[in-house]
Amino acid sequence: MSPVQRTKIIPETTSTDVGVVELAEKSYKEAEEELVKFVEEQIRKMKENLLFGGMSEPSFYALNQSLMNYESVMLALITMHQEVRIQKDIASERYDNFYAEKYCDIKSSQVSLGKNAQFTAAREIEMSVRKLYMNELAAYKADFIKAENRYNFVNYLIDGWRNYAFILNTLSKNAQAEAAASGQSGRTPKEFEDD
Repeated sequence: MSPVQRTKIIPETTSTDVGVVELAEKSYKEAEEELVKFVEEQIRKMKENLLFGGMSEPSFYALNQSLMNYESVMLALITMHQEVRIQKDIASERYDNFYAEKYCDIKSSQVSLGKNAQFTAAREIEMSVRKLYMNELAAYKADFIKAENRYNFVNYLIDGWRNYAFILNTLSKNAQAEAAASGQSGRTPKEFEDD
């Protein structure tokens, strides 16, 4: 044994700990359910803004309308991106602040026990914080995970929407080329709708 005696600070497992673990798991499950709702809602909104509503061959007018609406959807996505990024940062900060406060509390209580307690291993204190505050930490962590996943999902939406712009531009160029090839280039876009 080393000359420095370590004080055991991690409490023993009790039957009530099972309830705490269940509460912690509940926090993660609720966060996952909220994330699924968020994702489903965003996918529904994106589908509403996709081109043509299932038409196999869009009219020239529908194509131009989609190109005009593209930017407003992109701006909405950028706004959402900023909001979820801030939510993610706040959730991370809350978790870190709570953890730091409890870590310092336990470290202070160990130091107040005597000279040897000040040499309590950092890992031992970390495990004690996790054990004593499992439910609270799980709730903070679940909020962070949910916010982080929302942030990642919005990033994927933005990437997909950027790819959609390429598709719209390609379709627009194809429609213009077809109109020119068929000798209809002098017609207005409205006239293409009936073809």
